[in-house]
Amino acid sequence: MDNLPNLSTVCQCLNQLELQGFRSLLDDHRAKKLFTGNTIQLLVAGQLLGATSYDMITEQLQAHEPLQAMTGLASVSPSALSRKTNGLCTDTLQALFLKLVAAIQQQQPDQTASLPAGKKLRLVDATELTLPVQRASWANYSKNKHGVKMHTRVVVAHPEKGVYPDRIIASTVDVNETELSLELVTDPDAIHVMDRGYQKHGHFEQWEQQNLRFITRVRENTRFEVTRDFRVPKTDQDVILSDRKVILHKCRSRLRLLIFRDDQGKEYYLITNCFDVPAADLAQMYKHRWLIELFFKWIKQHLRFVKVISYSPQGIWNQLYLVLIAYALCTLVRLQTATTKTTWDILKLIRIYAYHPWWTMEKALARKPTRTSKGRQRSPDRYEIPIERKVIIR
Repeated sequence: MDNLPNLSTVCQCLNQLELQGFRSLLDDHRAKKLFTGNTIQLLVAGQLLGATSYDMITEQLQAHEPLQAMTGLASVSPSALSRKTNGLCTDTLQALFLKLVAAIQQQQPDQTASLPAGKKLRLVDATELTLPVQRASWANYSKNKHGVKMHTRVVVAHPEKGVYPDRIIASTVDVNETELSLELVTDPDAIHVMDRGYQKHGHFEQWEQQNLRFITRVRENTRFEVTRDFRVPKTDQDVILSDRKVILHKCRSRLRLLIFRDDQGKEYYLITNCFDVPAADLAQMYKHRWLIELFFKWIKQHLRFVKVISYSPQGIWNQLYLVLIAYALCTLVRLQTATTKTTWDILKLIRIYAYHPWWTMEKALARKPTRTSKGRQRSPDRYEIPIERKVIIR
């Protein structure tokens, strides 16, 4: 991150986008002051600061003179910003997102030593965003359900230091996950982990032929033929119930069927083509799939992804990338400052110090916790009711 200590915190984050003076040849040939570059800057600033409408974004601009200087805008009307957002080229936002992903990968490559069996992991799943029936008739799924989906691939660079998405595909909610899985399972150096919504035997065979590694949960009633039983180590027999080589119905490839039990006693059926990975590590890899659910929860809860600022298709596709760009900027701040704080802590500090100089943000990131102890511990016997005073009502 460029060392500009006197630049405001929100402007320092936007400086990572390198959009000062950027104009699109196709979209800005008639624009007079609201161009592609400063429009993206305003919208990303709105995501970082928790704005949920164009009115809030324009008020943030008028309240912050350094942001006016960066964007070259003294003011802008909400309607003009809305029209420009709906007219932005989604490919431009996608290219900007991928540029930030490349910067994250350079700062934090896959740390395979901290992952099960030392393998790279990619998590694949989709999340839905429900839209009002009256405002989004183009995204209809049923009479009472309208919405869009964000099909996502997430990189697990380190299981304890956060994850980040490296590719998404947007669609309406009626598009099934399996229809786009072939475009997300593409990394030959990683193992792709998916839930049972991605069970399609034809895809399993295609991935096997392309040497793409995967772990997918399948339904318990899946039909298969056992060709070989693998021995389960005694130390894993409480967790691993069976480990077999099988041929699935309507699939010619020989795959591995693993059945394991979690801490709550729930059984999981997994299909994979990873025969060189121990069964216990495969089960642990699938447990890492929960990280993508936490990512979806994070962007919906902290970046207000549950509320859209536009109901047009183009506006919603653009907002998907704006949310991801904001998340990528928070991740870059965490990596470039080498702070031990979480991504959520960083976003909170960005909102607190948004209009303060960047050096105050750096000071807050480096500040050590004032509370060094675990606090007063509760005594297990302190609140126990004496036996002679217990009351039973029948």
